[in-house]
Amino acid sequence: MMFPRMLPLIAAASILAACESGETVSKRVCDPQAHQALVGKNIGEVTLPRELPQRVISPGDMVTEDYNPARLNIFVDAKGWIGRISCG
Repeated sequence: MMFPRMLPLIAAASILAACESGETVSKRVCDPQAHQALVGKNIGEVTLPRELPQRVISPGDMVTEDYNPARLNIFVDAKGWIGRISCG
């Protein structure tokens, strides 16, 4: 019978479908050059658009290694001064 041979294939397809991520990556792409003017300013003086995905990273902060091409990374020193801007 054909069904017993197809059972492992059906099971494997079901398992793989369950592993699929429901997340979608934003089509927007971060442009670090557009925000380079922030370098040298204090993070407390900066206002960024709410719709811009962003994270402020201080010395010693733990950050995830997930890559989000639309996210702006703002690296600050211990006093809150912006030293570097990147995307990801």
